[in-house]
Amino acid sequence: MNELITLVAGILDMPAETVDENTGTATAAEWSSLRHVQIIGSVERAYGVRLSAREARACRSVGALRDTLRTRGVAV
Repeated sequence: MNELITLVAGILDMPAETVDENTGTATAAEWSSLRHVQIIGSVERAYGVRLSAREARACRSVGALRDTLRTRGVAV
């Protein structure tokens, strides 16, 4: 299982096998505003990056998180 998916699944309290690139605010009721903040903080700690407020707001799905990390040079 992918580390990013495992991280997000843990915060959302969802089975990792149910989380994919499309899991996000539009598809998962578990992805609340509070959990979004927790996801962003955990991603920053796990991958050693600091996302701008704009980047954090744009990361509304696992796929968007992955794309943002890749643009920052993080292999995910």
